[in-house]
Amino acid sequence: MIKLVIFNCILLLFISVGLVLCKKFVKREKMQNLTLILAAFFTILCHYSTFLYLCVTSGSAMDYLRETPNLLLPIYPCNVVMWGCIIYGFLRNKNSKFALFLADYLFWFGIFSTLVGMFANVDFINNPTLKNYENFKSIFAHATLLFNVLLVWIFGHIKIDLNRVVVNMFFSVVMMYAIGVYCNTVYQALVSVEAANDVNSMFILHSPFPGLDFLTYPIIALVAMVLYFGHFVVFELFAYPKGNRWYNRIKKRWQARKKS
Repeated sequence: MIKLVIFNCILLLFISVGLVLCKKFVKREKMQNLTLILAAFFTILCHYSTFLYLCVTSGSAMDYLRETPNLLLPIYPCNVVMWGCIIYGFLRNKNSKFALFLADYLFWFGIFSTLVGMFANVDFINNPTLKNYENFKSIFAHATLLFNVLLVWIFGHIKIDLNRVVVNMFFSVVMMYAIGVYCNTVYQALVSVEAANDVNSMFILHSPFPGLDFLTYPIIALVAMVLYFGHFVVFELFAYPKGNRWYNRIKKRWQARKKS
């Protein structure tokens, strides 16, 4: 585990340097969008690198594809974030409701899921070595994805607004559940019930933690929403002066409705 922590700290250092350089030199909107797109493409390339290598060097690429379900469907939150990053990069209007929703989802969900993928990497825990390319790729791809979601913040698309973010997080939770149900249904229909149970998209079918059977997606999502709400309340204490915080804005809206 010490090797994993050291490796991730090195990656975080490179990410920090990259973000500082982007903040300093990437000013124009077109260049920012291009940077988001290129970063997203690079993460996708890392994700599919083993499959692409096998396509060129051997005939086992399809076997690898069948054994790696998250190459076919967005099984886990990081897979959804990865594809969301490329969609967000291509959006022309970053101020639309969909763009604001996607930005909040990518940033808040992306930070949590990528850090978990880096510091609690299941592949490395099961086989604690960085000499295995699958381990290296898994950690490195999560790091590049973290860089991608932090670019959304660096380029000024994230706003500390509890009302906006909580609503977007609620819809994000619903969206993730819908994606998980879809993926599990596809594997159950096309392969088998056992395959769907093994894939366990978004941890809906059973808990990913042995001995904690109750900790499935609904419980995880509920805990996450409570934690997010608590964090945003604290953030707003520093981001807004008294009179302009979330409860003040709700009060003003109720007063305006009463008057109307």
